[in-house]
Amino acid sequence: EEVLLDPHYRTLEGFSTLVEKDFLSFGHPFHTRCGHGEGKNEQGGGDEGQLSPIFLQFLDCVFQLVNQFPDYFEFNAKYLLLLSEHVYSCRFGTLLCDSEREREVVAGIRQRTFCMWEYLAAIPELVNPAFDKAASAKGGVLMMPLPMLLRNVTLWTDRYCMYGAKATMPCITPSLNRPCPYVVRCPTEQPLALHTMKNGAVELALQRALDDVEMWKETALTALGEVKDLKKDQPPPKKNEDDDCDDAS
Repeated sequence: EEVLLDPHYRTLEGFSTLVEKDFLSFGHPFHTRCGHGEGKNEQGGGDEGQLSPIFLQFLDCVFQLVNQFPDYFEFNAKYLLLLSEHVYSCRFGTLLCDSEREREVVAGIRQRTFCMWEYLAAIPELVNPAFDKAASAKGGVLMMPLPMLLRNVTLWTDRYCMYGAKATMPCITPSLNRPCPYVVRCPTEQPLALHTMKNGAVELALQRALDDVEMWKETALTALGEVKDLKKDQPPPKKNEDDDCDDAS
């Protein structure tokens, strides 16, 4: 809600302040919800029923806004993607432990670990070059029609499909010792681009999809033609003499 109402929270500094205020200071239990350092077979490993990706769901909601209104945010989708990874990497102490007391008094996180916000701020690729801070502050509240917002909600593929296998055509054994022209031997598909890319990225993606459709269409027609040729080469089935006797009787 504050991301929509206050343009300050759509900046790098403001978004980190929002997370620090609404999650860290209010006592969001990152250790309990994310299961940091706990295995399923360990004794005293915690209650699995308490695991819940609440912070990841929050980042997903912010991604939907960044994806639809990228010019209103100083950071891009890569920033959210990297942040979502380090929630579970335990590389930084910023999002560890269940409370401020555990972070500051018990574990001494601030003195023993690096700050995640400083790490993210040092990566220039995470900053949106099209962001105009003055124009964003002048615009103020980001209010869009709810049906338009919900209609454009999409899957965060860069996060949820990060390690998913790409679909490939099943290998078909070549017949008659001939190389099969429709077996994919060396896929050359380019990696998917992030949703916030512009400058004709959508048109390029659509053109690539159309090229893939034509390729698979030609592949299917080639396979169908070979099947028909094999059927033509096969001799017709012989009629059984017992069947002739049965027909005569």
